[in-house]
Amino acid sequence: MTVKTGLNAATPDRILIDAGAVYLNYGLSTERLLGATRGGNEFNLNRTVKDVEVDGVMGSTKGLRRVTEVRPQLTCNLIELSLDNLLKAIAGATQEESAKQVAVESEYVGVGDTSAVVFALNNDDVVPDTESVYINGTKLTRSTKYSSRFVGDNAIDNKDFDGGVGDWTKGDASDTIESIASGYSKACKNACTTNGLKYTAGATADVAFLTLPGGNGAQLTNLVVGEHYRLQIAMKHEDGEWGGGAVTVACDAGSKEVTTTTEWVVTVIEFVATGTDASISLTAAIAPTDGDIFYVDYLELEKVDGDYVMNWDAGQVIFPEDDVPTGSENITIGYTYYSGATATHDVITGSQITDDAYIDNVALVGNVSGKDQPIICIVKNALADAGFSITTAPRDEAVPTLVWTGHYDPADPDTEPWEIRYPRS
Repeated sequence: MTVKTGLNAATPDRILIDAGAVYLNYGLSTERLLGATRGGNEFNLNRTVKDVEVDGVMGSTKGLRRVTEVRPQLTCNLIELSLDNLLKAIAGATQEESAKQVAVESEYVGVGDTSAVVFALNNDDVVPDTESVYINGTKLTRSTKYSSRFVGDNAIDNKDFDGGVGDWTKGDASDTIESIASGYSKACKNACTTNGLKYTAGATADVAFLTLPGGNGAQLTNLVVGEHYRLQIAMKHEDGEWGGGAVTVACDAGSKEVTTTTEWVVTVIEFVATGTDASISLTAAIAPTDGDIFYVDYLELEKVDGDYVMNWDAGQVIFPEDDVPTGSENITIGYTYYSGATATHDVITGSQITDDAYIDNVALVGNVSGKDQPIICIVKNALADAGFSITTAPRDEAVPTLVWTGHYDPADPDTEPWEIRYPRS
């Protein structure tokens, strides 16, 4: 007799029921429940299998199939929002307290000048990306935020020196360069635990003491002649231990002489490319003496296409070098700043994705009928990298969707970054 159903006596004990719960770092000392969800959760291996095609064979062949990509994902619809959940949901997000925010309406800055491209704001504690810049009452357009032109395997180290000095080269064989835990970040200013590059001059130090070669596109994406670019860099020198004088920072046609101090100073240079080489160089006014110490950090290089760019660290509006306001043009700026009052919000902003942004695992823990132990579906080295959005609606609650993607461990590239634990009892 033909069997017409798969139903059997064990079926009631093998059904995955309900939505389950999502945990971060399941089974570890830092384990915690993500929070309430609505609409269920989904575990997907996203495993791509490829056929090795052979002439004359009309279909798939046993033994000639291989896995070409594994991107396990766990999707949850989170109804419970918290500060920590928001930080985990946005890859590379950082948080700091904010004081009360106060808007400044059209603060007068001054008139244009053909010899200057930088105008200082009167309030230092500005809220980034809140400015409105006007020339003679006409509102200008800030440049679009373009992708970083730091590329290659050492892109992060070349900018932030978190794991080393990357591809930076010293000017003379007698010099030394190293990554140390005393760098600059926007959040902690001069009280930092982030890494930076430390340069120590040798006995025969040269004026051109530091260089990051563009590498013909290997370290820094090649420039396009005629396009505008923005170079950012933070620098300082050791107290009483810098004899090199002012330092000129250069990248193709963009250069600026900076008188550094013992405090971090963030410099931004806007320039029009005249060539394709994006190499960055630092040149001292005079050759540093043996033992002189200099620090570099917080680099960025990106394309510019607007009427101005910002250097929020120094509170500056920077106009394109080929479109500087004239002396007859009035410049006014409206922006928001922190009043210094008691913090009213925790401000979440984006930054580069570092190793500590990855979560050891995200697990979907569910019930199997007839079993005392749960089924556990795990995504390893997880990062919420699928974007983030919040949608609101009348008489309803916001339920943002979080997608956690698993990543291979570089120390174990043969092990797929997922795991399913099925209960025995």
